[in-house]
Parts: sequence; C-alpha cells; structure tokens
Amino acid sequence: MRILFLAEGNPESSEGSFSGISKSLVDGLRSAGHTVATGDVDLHGTGRILAALPLFSPRRQRWSVRYHSHAWPARLRGRNAARHIEAHPETEVILQTGATFAPLGRGHRPYHLYCDSNIKMAERGAGTGFSWATQLTPGELSAVVERERQVYLGAAGIFTISEYLRQSFISDFGMNPAKVVTAGAGPNFASSFVPPERVPKPAGAPPTILFVGVQFERKGGDVLLRAFEKVRERLPGTRLLVVGPKEPVPEAPGLEWLGFLRKDDPGDRDRLLDAYREADLFCLPTRYEPFGIAYLEAMLFGLPCIGTNVWAVPEMVHDGVTGFLIPPDDAEALADRLLTLLQDRALAERFGRAGKALAAERFTWKAATERIANYMTGSLAR
Repeated sequence: MRILFLAEGNPESSEGSFSGISKSLVDGLRSAGHTVATGDVDLHGTGRILAALPLFSPRRQRWSVRYHSHAWPARLRGRNAARHIEAHPETEVILQTGATFAPLGRGHRPYHLYCDSNIKMAERGAGTGFSWATQLTPGELSAVVERERQVYLGAAGIFTISEYLRQSFISDFGMNPAKVVTAGAGPNFASSFVPPERVPKPAGAPPTILFVGVQFERKGGDVLLRAFEKVRERLPGTRLLVVGPKEPVPEAPGLEWLGFLRKDDPGDRDRLLDAYREADLFCLPTRYEPFGIAYLEAMLFGLPCIGTNVWAVPEMVHDGVTGFLIPPDDAEALADRLLTLLQDRALAERFGRAGKALAAERFTWKAATERIANYMTGSLAR
C-alpha cells in the first residue's frame, strides 16, 4: 500500500509526535513493505501564535488544552493536512494519529485513525483530577465531543490502542463495531534492545523497584513513595529507581531519581535500558492511564509488574499471572504486593516469564501494524 501518515509533530522522530508512537507505526508499516510518506500537520511559528492567541487563558494548562482541542486550530491543522495530501497524489490511503484535525482535500482516498484516547474517556477520567478534560467548561467539552464525533464518523476505520478504548468508541460514540479495531501497541524502543532471556542479577545485589512515568503524581508516584517507606522497614536495602519526571521528586532513603531520559539519545537510552535490567520488578500505580506502554517495556524485560485495576491496565497486567493489580491510592495494598514479589523470587520470576511471553505475542509494533494494514487493505477493496 501507498500510505500517507499524518500527525501533530514530526512522525519521523521518536520524540516528535504522539510520545514516539507515530514513529513506531511508520517504521512498522515500512518494515512490512508498505510505502509511507509522512506529514506534520501541527502549527508552527507565527501560525501557532495566531491560532493560540484567541484561546488565551492565564492558566497555562487550560490554554494548552484549548489550543489542542478547539475547532479553530483543528481547522488550521486540517488545511495543513490538505497541503500534504496535495503533495502526495500517489498515496492510496491516509492514516492519522488522533482526532485533533480532519484531513481536508483527500478526494476519494479513505482515512483511518489510530487513537490512544478520546474526549469521552478524558471526561471519564476527570474525577481523578489528572485528565485534560478538567481544563474545559461543560460547553467546551460538548463542542469537543461533537467535533471529534464528526472526525470519527468520516473515518473508514478506527484503530485503538486498547480494547477498553474500543468499547468507548462503540458505547460513547455509537460507532459500528466492525469499523473499530483493537490494534494494540508495542515498546517505544527497538526489539534489538530487548534481551532474549532475563540475565540473573549478581549475588548480593539490592532489591530494586522501577518506576517509569513523566507525570509523577498522575502515575501514582506519591502512592509508591508511601508504600516504599513501608517496604524499607522490612527490607532496608531496597532501592527505588524513578525515571521520567523532569523535576526532582521528593527525596527518600533508597530512592534514585534518574530524570527524563530521551530514547533518541544513546546515553539516555542506555541508562533506561540499564534500569530495566537492574530492576527486580516494575511498579506504576497509576490513577489515570489511557494505556501505559511502560508496562509493556517492563514485561519484555521479564519484569513482574504491579499496576492499578483501572482503565486498560488489566489488559497487560494479568492479576496473579504477570503481576498484581491493586486499587488506585492504596499504599497499604501496594506495599504488601511489593514485599510479596521482593521476598518470593520464584513467584517474581514466574510472573516475569509470563509477562514476557504475553508481551512478545500480543504487544509488538509488528503485530499492531499488521492488524492496521490488514484492515486498510480490506477497506481499499470495498
């Protein structure tokens, strides 16, 4: 197939668009033999300023959310999409990430969406206090719902990152189930970086917990700190590696803050991979999580995982099989599960092997792009 891939940000960069997902999709489709042209529909320079000014808010986060969700910037992104479409008349089909624009000027070429969330899921997460939907008024939310609905209705197919999200499109937007496909996702690093087998840690190495997440509180980092304190009372030498937050997290005995590590920087990437190798288990007690690719990365490294029993997390972390699930904000339950895995090496290794097998079978970009390509090929034939 000849595909035009459109996204906010540069789809050719691992950090430039959709948290690296766009590049993973593009690379996966090209590896499967498809010809993929790419286009960045985002607004830059003066155009970005002019689009953002009418939506100004003294609250910076609200201003950012309005810019990304409002109809006016969406129309301008649609015009940018039209320019990319005009520049690539040879393409047969369009694939875009998200619904922050509609691809204008496409003629008879069908377009498809790859989504990791939608406005109704964001609304559902508003009660956590961490969803971007909290920044919009009821009237603004209604307008975004309707704008997104029109993008979804025009699409030949919608690919979701999770089954949880697929069900949202069906129940919240009334989408035809046959047009909504759970494509899944994979790790945001090359499979060549993943060891075929987990290498045993040196004798005497301290028990180590790994947390990976940029937004520390949304991902439950504060809950983990409370649980970690209880763990240290029983296992004083335990370490906690924290990767992701750009600002230092609260200091605690045994905690090592590694900061934000860029996967397109060789030094940062090596430090992240070392953290996965040094860890005995992965813990992300998230409050609001449309998906959580970090779980998959940890599973591929053979780590047992502890997550929360909400959103799409149970699709990856199978309670009692690949790790443990706990309720959000339950530091007592989290400490108990951490101690269980740190003190029972055989159980931790069994969970780790099961998680690695599950991730290798179901959660790779090769598998995801195969599902996407198979559906798009069918849509062209219809």
